[in-house]
Amino acid sequence: MTYLKSVLELFGIVYLRFNWLPRIWCVWLVGVNAACLFYITHLEAQVVLAITAIAVVTQTILYRRAGFTRILGTAHALWLPMFAWMATRIDTIAADPGLSNWLIILAATNAVSLLVDIVDATRFARGERSPHYVWHQTA
Repeated sequence: MTYLKSVLELFGIVYLRFNWLPRIWCVWLVGVNAACLFYITHLEAQVVLAITAIAVVTQTILYRRAGFTRILGTAHALWLPMFAWMATRIDTIAADPGLSNWLIILAATNAVSLLVDIVDATRFARGERSPHYVWHQTA
């Protein structure tokens, strides 16, 4: 399986196989993070884009090794140092109301996602390790 195919499968599972509520949540999560493109001239948005890319790469590697398991969300742990760094830049961020509003929404959204990820990682650690979504059925 090629890496690109794995990325497409991963997104395909999220957007085509999830039940409606988790699917809506993932659309929101990806959309809020992708909104960094509206602020790409700001260093903070560039960092969000880089961390998002690293998280997708990490999740794809995990997916290729373990399937769509509860451990995939651990890649979101990269958000913690990102937001810690942003906290040191409050004065710069506050100078642009659009940027600061987006970052508040981003922080709240990603915090909720991290809570879900903690629950999933705990369930994985307690033994729920089989993939709970698959892209294709094998005969």
